[in-house]
Amino acid sequence: MQFLSSVATLLLASTAFAKTILLTNDDGWASTNIRATYIQLKEDGHDVYLVAPVSQRSGFGGTFDLPETPTLETNGGFNYPAAGAPSWGHEVDDDHIWYFNGTPASCVAFGASYLLPTYFKNNNQIDLVVSGPNEGQNVSPGLFTISGTIGATYNAVYRDIPAVAFSGANTNNSFFKDDLDMSDKLEPSTIYAEKVVEFVNALFAGEGHNTRALPLGVGLNVNFPAVGYQNETCTNPSWVQTRLSGKDSVTLDVIYNASSNLFTFSERSGQGMLECQNGDCKLPSEAFVVTNECASTVSVYSIDYDANTKLTKEVQNSLSALYKKK
Repeated sequence: MQFLSSVATLLLASTAFAKTILLTNDDGWASTNIRATYIQLKEDGHDVYLVAPVSQRSGFGGTFDLPETPTLETNGGFNYPAAGAPSWGHEVDDDHIWYFNGTPASCVAFGASYLLPTYFKNNNQIDLVVSGPNEGQNVSPGLFTISGTIGATYNAVYRDIPAVAFSGANTNNSFFKDDLDMSDKLEPSTIYAEKVVEFVNALFAGEGHNTRALPLGVGLNVNFPAVGYQNETCTNPSWVQTRLSGKDSVTLDVIYNASSNLFTFSERSGQGMLECQNGDCKLPSEAFVVTNECASTVSVYSIDYDANTKLTKEVQNSLSALYKKK
């Protein structure tokens, strides 16, 4: 897959490839990153529908939760909206910005199966699901099944909708009414929003003769480095094709604290995450690139989770006695 680098081509793409985009995340509909991205995608001419959890749903992976009551029993994230409001609804002044009392995965289903067909019948074909930018990086493979941001994308791909997960290094978990400032060009949320638009336009421009932004069954995981106020030497990171696994890849672990009799999060690596069994083994890992370069990583994944033929045969041979006919 090739990603366009020509500035002129990207500028033309902004008008020639206006698409219908479902925007979601796991930080909640009122977080700064997603609101900045919504504004930027809209300004670029895309028809955007923001549908995200009413409150924080980080770490829920592909969990598929639905509202259990027609009204909220607790406040939404940042107390927006308050308890007692409907379990799904939209901004008073913008019916393209919706919350849903569920997880990122179920927000995708709500948007695709209910919201657009019910309220926007003339435009219910989603060209792309954009998830994020998450507040915190989601480098794989350790976070692939944990991240709600990524979970939204593979649930979209299950539905035959192309999808991209974006994650950034800013972890301030901020309310858009407090921190959104699109005029501040060193604000990470602003930079990330601009990079999302650049990427999305390149993806659509690269469709060529195809009718889809991505092949059937394929999604992308993108991680942004620290930018702007977090790293003023990095304000316009380049794009690098990467692998989900490889050098510096980690997964979560626990550490026991005898004083508190509780556990804390830790990280660990493993030889299995360094193995290259599929894909292009020459590509660097996203974990290595995003840590060491002013670059955004682009990793391609497939929801065909079966192992390759060689590995499948090895396991089949080990279990051959089980498969013998009686």
